[in-house]
Amino acid sequence: RGELIKKIIVHPYTALLGRIVLGIIFIYASFYKILHQGIFALAAMDYKLLPLFMVNLFALILPWLELFSGIFLLFGFLTEGSILIINLLIIMFLFAKGSALVRGIDINCGCLLPWVVPKISIRLLLQDLVIFFVALQVFFCDRKVLSLDKLIRRSIQSSR
Repeated sequence: RGELIKKIIVHPYTALLGRIVLGIIFIYASFYKILHQGIFALAAMDYKLLPLFMVNLFALILPWLELFSGIFLLFGFLTEGSILIINLLIIMFLFAKGSALVRGIDINCGCLLPWVVPKISIRLLLQDLVIFFVALQVFFCDRKVLSLDKLIRRSIQSSR
């Protein structure tokens, strides 16, 4: 039974599924933040982790980083860098949400669309932890199944 679970976890198609799911999550999460940067900046400010002079820059850069990392991951382009960035972002989100919980700050997470903005809770933190485990699985087990990286590498090798 343990061998079967290990085979499933390290299987290339599991990583492909994880890549697709993570890509979609990060693309989806970026849209609201890009379209409503002012609202996102206010949500980021509520965490009280950044100096005020950095909040707008953060609100400007983060959504585009999420969007491009998500698109690249979805298509398997620059996969290693994209999944590394996504793992670092998830760690940052876990830290920010955990910090808010520990400090007793009662805020919305600012993660998604305004009508789907949950309050920070243990449940939300556990959900991010599951997403982080998926991202780790992709980081360690991705074999570039159905990826542009693999296609580009093959094209370069065949032209030599």
